[in-house]
Amino acid sequence: MRLGRHLQRNILVGFNGRVVNSTLGDVTRAVKPAHPRSGSRRDRLESRRRRKSQRYGRFLGLAALGTLVPGVGLWAAGRRRIGAFLITLFVLGLTGLVAVVLVVPRARLAAVTVNRNELLIVAGGLAAVAAVWLVVALASHRALEPRGLSAGRRLGGALVVMLTASMVIAPMAVGVQNVITQRGFVSAISSDGKSNTTPVIEEEADPWADKPRVNLLLLGGDGGEGREGVRPDSQIVASIDTRTGDTALFSLPRNLQRAPFPEDSPLDDIYPNGYDDGEELINEIYRTVPANHPEVFEGVTYPGADANKWAVEGALGIEVDYFVLVNLSGFQQIVDALGGITIDVPRDIPIGNKSLPDGGCTRANGYVEAGPSQHLDGYEALWFARSRCGSDDYDRMERQRCVIGAIVREADPVTMLTRYQQLVAATQDIVETDIPEGILPALVELALKVKDASVTSLPFTNSVINPAEPDYDLIHALVLEALTPPVTPSPAATSPSTPAAPAQTTAPIPAETPVPEPDEAAELSAVC
Repeated sequence: MRLGRHLQRNILVGFNGRVVNSTLGDVTRAVKPAHPRSGSRRDRLESRRRRKSQRYGRFLGLAALGTLVPGVGLWAAGRRRIGAFLITLFVLGLTGLVAVVLVVPRARLAAVTVNRNELLIVAGGLAAVAAVWLVVALASHRALEPRGLSAGRRLGGALVVMLTASMVIAPMAVGVQNVITQRGFVSAISSDGKSNTTPVIEEEADPWADKPRVNLLLLGGDGGEGREGVRPDSQIVASIDTRTGDTALFSLPRNLQRAPFPEDSPLDDIYPNGYDDGEELINEIYRTVPANHPEVFEGVTYPGADANKWAVEGALGIEVDYFVLVNLSGFQQIVDALGGITIDVPRDIPIGNKSLPDGGCTRANGYVEAGPSQHLDGYEALWFARSRCGSDDYDRMERQRCVIGAIVREADPVTMLTRYQQLVAATQDIVETDIPEGILPALVELALKVKDASVTSLPFTNSVINPAEPDYDLIHALVLEALTPPVTPSPAATSPSTPAAPAQTTAPIPAETPVPEPDEAAELSAVC
C-alpha cells in the first residue's frame, strides 16, 4: 500500500538514463546526450585538423614573437623563470639604449665613431648581443614546437624563426661590419708621424682648452694619371671658433706669388723675400720646396704639407694647425657615394675642355647647365669645381667653396649611415692629413658645432688683392677683421671697450694699414 502511494507521487527519479513517472506508471528510456563520437568521420577529422591548425598557428606566432622579444617564447613554453629573466634584461637594455640616445650629447656619440678603442667595444658588444639573441630565438623555437609535426610544418616553423631573426641580426651584422670598417678608416687617415708644423697637444681629452680657434688648411690636389706629383690648386683655410663652431673660410688663389714664410720657420732664412723659385706661385711650394731643400724636412711624414702650411701662415698671418689634402682625382667618387650634391649653378659650366695658350678653349664635351638647385653627380660636380675655360681662378675658387658647402649639407646622418661603405671606400685612398688620432674625437665634436653655426667666406680674389704683387699687410688686416668679433660697448662702461685680439696671429698688423669695407667676409649661403 505504501509502495503504491509512493509510486503515484509526481516525482522523477533518474537512474542510468531512465525516467520513472509515478503518475503514468510506466517507465520510458530517456534520450542520452549525443556523444562526440556519434558524428560522422568527416566531421571528426575536420575538427581535429582545425585544432592542429590553431595549435600550429599559435606556435608560429609565439616563435616569431619570442624571436623579436627574447624570453617571451620561453615564458609561453612554460620556462617561466628564464623567460622572465630574459624579458627583464631586454626591457632594461632597450631602456638604457633610449636613455643614452636622449641624454648623451650628440657630439659625444659622434666622437665614438673616431675612437678606435671605443669602436672595438661597440663591435664586440654588437656581436655578443647578436649571438645571444640568436641562441635565445632557437631555444624558444625548440621549446615551443609541438610534437608530431610533419616535416613540412617543421620546416615552415624554422623559416619563420629565421626570417624574423634576420630582422634583428642583419642590422647588427651590418653595424659590426661598419664599425670594423670605421676602425680601419681612422687608422688609415690619422697621422702620428713626424711634422714640423703640427702643434703638440698635451691633453688630448680637451685639446681646445687653451685654444680659441683651430685652423685647418684644406688642399685640393690635382694629382692623377699623367701628372707628376701633386699641386694643390685649391687652398682654403677653415678657421673654427672652438667655443661656438662659427667658421671663416679664407681662399687663396693658386697663382699667389712670393708667399712669405713665418719668421720662426727655417724657410724664412732660405726665402727671406718670400718664395721666389720657379714661377713663384704658391701652388708650386707643396712639390718644389721639399725637393729643393730636403734637409729641412728630414724624417717628416708630409714634407709638402709642412712647406705649404708655412707659406699659408705667412700669407694670412695666422697659424695653421692641421692640413687635409683631398686629391681631386677621387673627388668624383665621394660625391657619387653621397648620392650627388645640390648647387645653384650660375651659368653653363663647360665639361671636358682645356685652356689654349692664346686664352681660348677647346670644344666642350657638354655643360653643367645653369639653374637653381641643380642636382649634380660626381662627374658633373668635379667639372663644376675644376673648370677654368670661360672663367678665371677666382670664379673657380668661389665654385669650389660652394661645393664644400654642398657636401657638408648632404652629409646628414641618414646618408652617412646608408652609404657608409661607399663613402669610406671613396675617401680612404684620396685623403691625407696630419691630424693625430688622439684629437679626432674632439675634432668631430667641433665639426658638429660647425654644421649648426655660421660659415663666412673671404676669398682673396683680384678685386681684393693683386696676386702678382700681393699686399700681405692688407691680407693680414682683412683676416684679423674677419676673425675679430664685433664688440658692443656696455652702457655702464666708462671707457671704450678694447676689441680682443684674435688668437694665433703671427705677423704684426701696421696701424696705418687700411681695411676696405666692401671686402668683408660674407655668409657662404649668400655667396652660393
